[in-house]
Amino acid sequence: MTKHEAHRPTIAVYGANGHTGGYLLTELHRRGLTPILVGRNTDRLRAAATAAGLTDPDIRLADLDDPNALAAAFSGADAVISSLPAYVELGEPILVAAIAAGAHYVDIAGEQLFLKRVLDEYGPRAEAAGVTVLPGVTDTNLPADLIAELIARRLPAPVEFTIGHHTRGGAGSRGSAKTLLASQDWFRDGGWHFAEGEFRTGPVRQAEMHYPGEAAPAPVAKFPFGAVLTIPRHIDAASVVGVLRSEFRDMVIGLTPELVAALPEKPGAASDMGHDLVVDAVGADGRRLRGVLSGLDSYRDSGLIAVEAAVRLAGGSAKAGVLVPAEAFDAADFLTSLGVHDIDWKIEIQ
Repeated sequence: MTKHEAHRPTIAVYGANGHTGGYLLTELHRRGLTPILVGRNTDRLRAAATAAGLTDPDIRLADLDDPNALAAAFSGADAVISSLPAYVELGEPILVAAIAAGAHYVDIAGEQLFLKRVLDEYGPRAEAAGVTVLPGVTDTNLPADLIAELIARRLPAPVEFTIGHHTRGGAGSRGSAKTLLASQDWFRDGGWHFAEGEFRTGPVRQAEMHYPGEAAPAPVAKFPFGAVLTIPRHIDAASVVGVLRSEFRDMVIGLTPELVAALPEKPGAASDMGHDLVVDAVGADGRRLRGVLSGLDSYRDSGLIAVEAAVRLAGGSAKAGVLVPAEAFDAADFLTSLGVHDIDWKIEIQ
């Protein structure tokens, strides 16, 4: 048992019957914790609990459009994990209810539009309730923010950051496609990047990235990673840009509701072929560093990271308010703790 698990917190999960939700429940069960499962369908929640090995689960029903029922369902929880598709459409009721219930909050949102809304608007409410809100805890956003913090300590400011993500096989789930479709124009156009002290839309000059293990650089397009918004909050950054393979943007442009409906609820078996998060940085003196976090499955790893974050917040070590990862946790300690799950990281000279 680690120092972060000594308290044995109570964690509520909304979205437990989804693909990532299954990983959340399995990891909570592995830690000896009994989660509260909150949702709209008893049978689906019970099936998710059984699949995760949970016996006699605590199941509570609440609709997203019933704030009082949601807050009541989260009562007694030290922290809430929100696992949803399309946070821009569905995410705020869970956040509002968690704050009302006096519970810390973590979500797995990958949408800049939702993340910026939370960062800009919910700080005073979270502080008044004495809770910590940590949005955007995914396999890309949280590690990128923490790795950037560690890199910034080694390079003179201001630092230029480029964030990339590379999946070595597999396909996405229907929930991921719903997320992309809900903000299709934003994902297609690349969202915000940070330059000259402000967030901007529009094109950037980055045209390629040399991903780990590949023989040649790959063409990339601007992509709206959440860490683009969080890194400038705690680092003197000259610029922060997110990029992804160009063919992914082409896939986003081609999404339709009909195609999304035809996708499987869960990704194919090849989704466990691994992924790499890349954080490239250039210091004011021209020195270059690269941080890399490598894992086995993006959905699994996002769930594991969210549980680690929720357990730590439940321990009460972070201040109240809306925080970004490096404001909530010791960067090296958090990243190293993921090694037990075969999620490894390093920083190297370029």
